[in-house]
Amino acid sequence: MAIRIRTQFADVLDTPAGRIGELAALAEMLQAVTRGFYTELAPHLLARAEELTGVRPPVAAAAEVLT
Repeated sequence: MAIRIRTQFADVLDTPAGRIGELAALAEMLQAVTRGFYTELAPHLLARAEELTGVRPPVAAAAEVLT
């Protein structure tokens, strides 16, 4: 599904504003992971953030986000 969305909305997501929007959404979801939500998505969220920035996001504690 993510690939389909990225393909269909590439004209928006492949802009600087689109990348910033995606990073903002990723940051919010990663914060939710630390509160127990989306835990199964954590490795994928981290990987996508790294793809967009070239930097792996820091993780506050090893137990918060398991990769």
